Amino acid sequence: MWQVNMFEQMNQEEWQTLAPRLTIGAPCEVTELPLSDEMLGEISGHFWQKGYFNIPSLLNETETAPVRDAMYALDAADIPPVYIFLYDQPWWLFVRLNRLVQHFLGEKFAVLPNLWAWHLKAEGARGWPPHRDCDADTVFGEGADAVLMSLSLWVPLTDTDEANGCMYVLPKSGDGEVEVVLLPDKLDLLSARALPARAGSVLGWPQDLYHWGGRYSATAQNPRLSLSLEFQNCSFHPLAEPLINAAQLPSFEERLALIGSQFRKYRHIDPVLSEGK
Repeated sequence: MWQVNMFEQMNQEEWQTLAPRLTIGAPCEVTELPLSDEMLGEISGHFWQKGYFNIPSLLNETETAPVRDAMYALDAADIPPVYIFLYDQPWWLFVRLNRLVQHFLGEKFAVLPNLWAWHLKAEGARGWPPHRDCDADTVFGEGADAVLMSLSLWVPLTDTDEANGCMYVLPKSGDGEVEVVLLPDKLDLLSARALPARAGSVLGWPQDLYHWGGRYSATAQNPRLSLSLEFQNCSFHPLAEPLINAAQLPSFEERLALIGSQFRKYRHIDPVLSEGK
């Protein structure tokens, strides 16, 4: 098992040395992607009908490569991949998606203190099992009046497919309805949809949609590196606290504490944390 206390004792300079191309605590100077109303309309149509979206290669290689390379450096030092969120650039990737998030959650949204990162590279390694990010309903109303309370985004930093553990979702039916299922072991896995995605793609779903990560196989062509961040509409009571403004990131010390709390939060679901590294 990773000794989290050991990583919490590393100072900012030590982390900076591990990833010299990234920054910690620099001013955010990235701009949001100028997604057109037409494109957002197409994304939204699929989202409300099927319960998810998979937008190809929305973030470019220049943006994703430094983050991916830093995750390789963390792995070489035997440091859990979630520590990539100590650096500014992973957060800024999601800042680039502000217009997308606003389209679904409205102008007043915040980042939930729920984050994770994955690095699958060995045969048999797997993503998280079937689960929902929020067990409560997160969609209220129907049709044009529907309001979304929270949204999960998942960004692959390498190409993902069924061989290296791509994401799977249990989509809604064509009429927009989804079967009410209380226990993951009762899910109709035959109805699952694999979501292969190129590096820099953006996947998203409401937080009450069942989804899971696949298994890394011997036929995989490359590792599966990915990031996840969750957002909520601030018109609702906070689902978790403290809510975060990604354009005004927490301090280094606050990020370190936030990341440490994720190990306790996700020990029940992450295969590495539950089985021991």
